[in-house]
Amino acid sequence: MDADKDNIVTIAAIGLLAYASADIAHHAFGHGAVCLALGGQIISLSSNYVNCSLRGAPIDLGGPLANLVVGLVAMLAARLASHASSATRLFYILVAAFNLLWFALQLAFSAATRTDDWAWAMHQYHVTEPIRYGMIAIGALAYILTVRASAVQMAPFAHPRTRARTITLTAWLTAGAIACATAAFDHNAGATLLRRVVEQSLGLSIGLLFVPARAARTAFPEGVEAVLTFSIPWAVAAAIVGALSILLLGPGIAIGV
Repeated sequence: MDADKDNIVTIAAIGLLAYASADIAHHAFGHGAVCLALGGQIISLSSNYVNCSLRGAPIDLGGPLANLVVGLVAMLAARLASHASSATRLFYILVAAFNLLWFALQLAFSAATRTDDWAWAMHQYHVTEPIRYGMIAIGALAYILTVRASAVQMAPFAHPRTRARTITLTAWLTAGAIACATAAFDHNAGATLLRRVVEQSLGLSIGLLFVPARAARTAFPEGVEAVLTFSIPWAVAAAIVGALSILLLGPGIAIGV
């Protein structure tokens, strides 16, 4: 099987939807939902920032913890969905990867720099240096384990290795493309925002690029997933989600005001 037999549009569509799951989980189901649950108002919700009328550690931690939950559920689905279509299984794998990589690397980075979502909680709960270093280690370990777990699930797509490389690279670049396209419609668009968006989409998920080599080590010709053909449902779903992301999350929306 040649990697170029997989339809690139279908791969990009699945990659876009998988990344969108992480973005929505983090900002809407995480920060946004906790804000509303605590009685706050969402002044603005975009693809890279949630402005809540309240402040506090629970709201900040809602984002990464939502990624953790969605990622673990998707990883379980990938393990159990042995009879699902190749496209559906790939979707579960990429959803798990994007969400868990986001959670893990943000934990390590936030603890190391005392910034971002874990900073308020570290200050509020008087996190000591040994605990902070432990958080960094846990984040790094979780990142490595996520790459390994993703590689195990990606193995059926890794014969030959170039196939898995094409899939992961396409998904990774698509994530960066939709993130930047969405940010371009933000009223605060600028160099700082663009850098943050690139770090969020491409930086946090850089581990995806290490998956193909590891997946190829356990790939067997008899266990290869079927070719990903062009799929109208996947393409339409990605087009709709992409358009909504750009038109709504780009400029930001207000909820509960």
